[in-house]
Amino acid sequence: MPRGIEASPSGDELARSLHVRPALGVAAHVIQGAGLQIVRVRVERPALILVDRGVKVVKPANGAAVRALPGQALLLAGGQTVDFHNQVTDGERYEARWLLFGAAVLDDPYYVTSVERLAGARGAAAPARAIRHVSSGLAEAFERSRQGLAPDSSCPDGVVRQQLLEVAHWLLADGLVLQMPPNDPKLSSRIRAMLSTELAGDWGAPGIARALAMSEATLRRRLAAEGVTLRDLIADLRMASALVLLQATSQPVSEIALAVGYDSPSRFAVRFRDRFGFSPTAVRGHLRNSATKRATAALAR
Repeated sequence: MPRGIEASPSGDELARSLHVRPALGVAAHVIQGAGLQIVRVRVERPALILVDRGVKVVKPANGAAVRALPGQALLLAGGQTVDFHNQVTDGERYEARWLLFGAAVLDDPYYVTSVERLAGARGAAAPARAIRHVSSGLAEAFERSRQGLAPDSSCPDGVVRQQLLEVAHWLLADGLVLQMPPNDPKLSSRIRAMLSTELAGDWGAPGIARALAMSEATLRRRLAAEGVTLRDLIADLRMASALVLLQATSQPVSEIALAVGYDSPSRFAVRFRDRFGFSPTAVRGHLRNSATKRATAALAR
């Protein structure tokens, strides 16, 4: 493994992990045993991705494709739709570690002022950037943040916030900015953002309506005005969350099906294949073949 990119300190090289502190950020350790191409995936939060094995290619909807080899990284702006192509090149697996940053971190006044100063000098940043050289300082700060976000971590939220800010400032030192998405008045966008870290939350209309302080009738009416049905929106969110749980946890498929609202694992598998074009077990690499599998997920309508 390239110098400066240290494997997960858990001691288990193949341990998938997903750590969430909703207001602060998300840390994920993604492992796939087969190459997958997944198109039109919504990325709600700015993300930093360190690639450990295989190759990752990202094609933003409004930008050029970028790729990262092992030991390199990708920086993604929040609030955009992208295509992912995770390639297995060593005959074993694709592996990458993610950090996604919350507004409670990036609204730090000193960071905001520094970003504005840099943006004024350089103009708008690209929606996706490749980092060819990951410094040891950035790699170490990245891993501290991942461990701080862990549910069994003794770090209080204030410390984790500073750890994530350290990563942001290492990036800023290289002229790279973590971009929060612009405010989107659409209700469908608010729901996606609200549920982006609630991977096993209340997916029903009553729970969503309560969280938004409106009636179910108003919720459905406003979504209809945007050309979106609540049923389709929830289905998209369920499938997107299922994909994350398959990539970044070791939960059985049956448990993931329940977590995203399906009582029947077989029915979940059918819906997942319909949405992505491959089975849930293919994400884990149970079906090992050299052909790249394609998927179309309309997550941003």
